[in-house]
Amino acid sequence: MAPGLDGSGLGLPPFLGERYPLGSNSTPQNPRHPRAPMAESATILLIDDDRSLVDVLSMSLADAGFTVRTAADGRAGWETFCAAPPDLVILDLLMPELDGLQVCKLIRRHHTTPIMMLTSRDEEMDKVLGLEMGADDYVTKPFSTRELIARVRAALRRATIRAPGSDDRRQRRRGPLHLDRDRREVRLHDTRLELTATEFELLWTLAKEPGYVHSRQRLIDRVYGEDVVVAARTIDTFVKRLRKKLSEIDPSFTPIETVRAIGYRFISDDHAGNVT
Repeated sequence: MAPGLDGSGLGLPPFLGERYPLGSNSTPQNPRHPRAPMAESATILLIDDDRSLVDVLSMSLADAGFTVRTAADGRAGWETFCAAPPDLVILDLLMPELDGLQVCKLIRRHHTTPIMMLTSRDEEMDKVLGLEMGADDYVTKPFSTRELIARVRAALRRATIRAPGSDDRRQRRRGPLHLDRDRREVRLHDTRLELTATEFELLWTLAKEPGYVHSRQRLIDRVYGEDVVVAARTIDTFVKRLRKKLSEIDPSFTPIETVRAIGYRFISDDHAGNVT
């Protein structure tokens, strides 16, 4: 069932549909996150009901050069997000009022802002659900603040739009698919796909070398960076998200092939459209 303008169909509490009806003028401005801040000048929204953890993380993030805003539950977090969309969201999975999955779903309804999910349970299903709702990364409690800050910086790097004219300006065409790295834009049959920074990096990496078989670990290193530890199966969830978004535009376009026991490769008959 399609979501209604009051938020029905999304599994959201009534107060959210009343206060921020989907499709209304009260949704956050600047919805597609076009800003590309330097990592150390970025604004982080930290949403967690653990006050002691919030205090520690706020101090560590501030010491690392970030501007930090906080919220103690999901409802307050969504309202804070709507008032001034941040550059990145750190979001606890289990919270009162509105849980992290619901907040993530709301943000993804209108935004490609990077989202990092915190979970106190090392359950594979929790991680998969978070990623399928649109999170870019997850961290399992307990964790070191150094690890978290490294992952925040990596996520912001992925979200950075490079200035036109920079040395690595590139566009790539793979059949009906057009990727523009400068604009972080992907179009299929001239229809724009709304991708998160992580989704874009994964698709770019695969499309860059059509026919080449990428292991999951190689894709993790390319997308997240070699200094970030991510479960290999995380890539499977992002591939699933990419396939879904591509199929919504053209069900017959299935360029990402699974290579059993290894990883994935991009299949394309048109390799001549590469511009570097």
